Amino acid sequence: MAIESEVKLLDFWVSPFGQRCRIALAEKGVEYEYQEETLSAKSELLLKSNPIHKKIPVLLHGGKPVCESLIILRYIDEVWPGKSSFLPSDPYARARALFWADYVDRKVYECGTRLWKMSGEALEAARKEFVEILKTLEAELGDKKYFAGGDAFGLVDIALAPFTSWFYTYEAYSGVRIEEESPKLVKWAERCKERESVAKALPDPMKVYEAIESEVKLLDFWVSPFGQRCRIALAEKGVEYEYQEETLSAKSELLLKSNPIHKKIPVLLHGGKPVCESLIILRYIDEVWPGKSSFLPSDPYARARALFWADYVDRKVYECGTRLWKMSGEALEAARKEFVEILKTLEAELGDKKYFAGGDAFGLVDIALAPFTSWFYTYEAYSGVRIEEESPKLVKWAERCKERESVAKALPDPMKVYEFAGSLKKRFGGK
Repeated sequence: MAIESEVKLLDFWVSPFGQRCRIALAEKGVEYEYQEETLSAKSELLLKSNPIHKKIPVLLHGGKPVCESLIILRYIDEVWPGKSSFLPSDPYARARALFWADYVDRKVYECGTRLWKMSGEALEAARKEFVEILKTLEAELGDKKYFAGGDAFGLVDIALAPFTSWFYTYEAYSGVRIEEESPKLVKWAERCKERESVAKALPDPMKVYEAIESEVKLLDFWVSPFGQRCRIALAEKGVEYEYQEETLSAKSELLLKSNPIHKKIPVLLHGGKPVCESLIILRYIDEVWPGKSSFLPSDPYARARALFWADYVDRKVYECGTRLWKMSGEALEAARKEFVEILKTLEAELGDKKYFAGGDAFGLVDIALAPFTSWFYTYEAYSGVRIEEESPKLVKWAERCKERESVAKALPDPMKVYEFAGSLKKRFGGK
């Protein structure tokens, strides 16, 4: 295949937006290369091809990226006319098709997502709205075989068909009975699935449901050592997840809803259920995804010691370390002395072990403490503490931790941390 005509689709298996593109390419008989993306580690090609939204699907044709699924569908229709167009030739009929495809985009996905994410009054509101959407679409479909009429399988059909594999999930979470509410729409969905293009593109509804049940999302902030702990733990367990970056100045509605008590990151969402507080999140990850090894020893006493030292890190390192770059004068000197004591205490517990738990066991205490090592440069620069001189074994331990891929990928550049701390200090009137 010539370079000019090479076709590649960047996609994610469960995405209805990507499935649209697969259906359209199949309808036109276009051969293409498929690249599966993940929620937790987007490829360089995806980030380069869609720098605005950084999302799938992206169609690459001759190396040129086309983004946004409805735009991709129209591009496919124009570049490969095939047997028939996805859009009617009549201007008014074409305008109606574009309107209804846009309606699907604006309504079905957003409201459907609320069906499995929300509860209580918010779920009830979403449920009522979804039934209205179904009835509106069914009224437009009427007694036609497909939305465009006759045997014309067109833009609206391709836009809506992928959501039918989500119907089971919507019903399971909301109690909506789609066939009772919109029997003609369900019959239309069955006709669509008789087409080879649709049958091959759509996943098993039970797999969609299982994916939602196991969906993992992390609300975090890049420089937070507490969030970095969660990233390290998820990587150690090999768990794929979606990352949502939060900001200090404008916290998302999802964060405020997921952690209404503290309104802080990190928050781990698993199947829509929030887990808050980083050490609790680490233990949750360890229990839900046992993986190759546990973060905690099996022996009750050794486990109790690990929990003690993880708590010690939480109570001591962050608070005292923060005073090192925030304070001055006597307060700084007091923080400096306390921090040296903390370092020596931790080093005494580490001893000559590779990791805190002993042997090759990279465990809870290591995961809890490792993120603070990217702050060591900042602590030294503001306080004059020489960490390697005070605790050489701890510095060697930090170097070993950073040899692990999970740690290396989670921890930011110490210079960027230093610049961040400096900007905060300046913002709040420090010198």
